[in-house]
Amino acid sequence: MGQFQIACQTITWGANQRNEFPAVFEQVKKAGYAGVEIGFRHIRETAPAELAKMLGDQGLVLAASHVGGNLFDTQQAGQERSMIDEVLDYLDQMGTKLLMYSGLRYNSDEQLAADVDMLNRAAEGARARGVSLLYHNHDFEFFEEGRAADALLHKTVEALGWCPDIGWLMKGGAPVPEFLDKIRDRIGAVHFKDFATDGAAEERECDTVELGEGVAPLGQAAEWLKANKSGLWVIAEQDNAAVPAGEAAAKNAAYLKKVVG
Repeated sequence: MGQFQIACQTITWGANQRNEFPAVFEQVKKAGYAGVEIGFRHIRETAPAELAKMLGDQGLVLAASHVGGNLFDTQQAGQERSMIDEVLDYLDQMGTKLLMYSGLRYNSDEQLAADVDMLNRAAEGARARGVSLLYHNHDFEFFEEGRAADALLHKTVEALGWCPDIGWLMKGGAPVPEFLDKIRDRIGAVHFKDFATDGAAEERECDTVELGEGVAPLGQAAEWLKANKSGLWVIAEQDNAAVPAGEAAAKNAAYLKKVVG
């Protein structure tokens, strides 16, 4: 147990990152990461061959991408095919095997059941094409008596995996080691995120800090991972930083190397 690769979620570089990819990837490589996770909205307009060359120039890989919303809504995809088809086609050309999904909220029993059905269909379709669809939690899955979290645990197909976000688990009030035990066999990657405070917050109040500088139980999570898992991507994700993005990424990489090696 305990062999991991570290990647950087490029969210720290903000909405304009697609226009700065060469510089972003250079900073990521310098920090010591092996790969990146990039939201699909940021790479959608960049041809896979072009993105692969920019990453390859730095010896990096696209470890994962990230999506949200209704994966079968053709209007959201902006074309006749569903969004999941478009994303999977792109990942196939990149050789990327992980796709994160986030955003499941509880508004009503009917809406939740429809969303779970959508995720189940998407997960099975992704698996058929060699990609693992992983659910990335925030804190809101644990609101409303945890109805969304319960549905994710008990009403989803085995093909839907998890990319637990340690910081957001804390914000949602979920005991981290105990929750990781619940999803042990479905974990396909892990997000390490740290927060300045432990209270639940709307994403617009996302008080992220560099790893190890906040109050998230990252040390506990690292020990759990080393005892229970191997071969996973451990991904640093920092939504907002008070220092330049490259500096934050370097601090986060140093922390991950220290705690998971």
